Amino acid sequence: MLNIEHNSNNEYKVYSTFVEGDKVAHVVRHRLNDSWGVYMKNGDKPGLLEYYPTKSESWAEDCAENFVLGIKQL
Repeated sequence: MLNIEHNSNNEYKVYSTFVEGDKVAHVVRHRLNDSWGVYMKNGDKPGLLEYYPTKSESWAEDCAENFVLGIKQL
């Protein structure tokens, strides 16, 4: 599993992680503008980082959970 908590660019901070099989979703918060987002990764495929600037932490958690459960696709 990719450890994004020690990302060298310091763009965001990881708040929670959801895992199901090969799917991993990290709920993150941008360090400069405080936007919530999700970093999603499926196995060895490249990951995707989405920010939701007008949404809450619980919204981002729902998105992360939807991804690992297969409701949201990359």
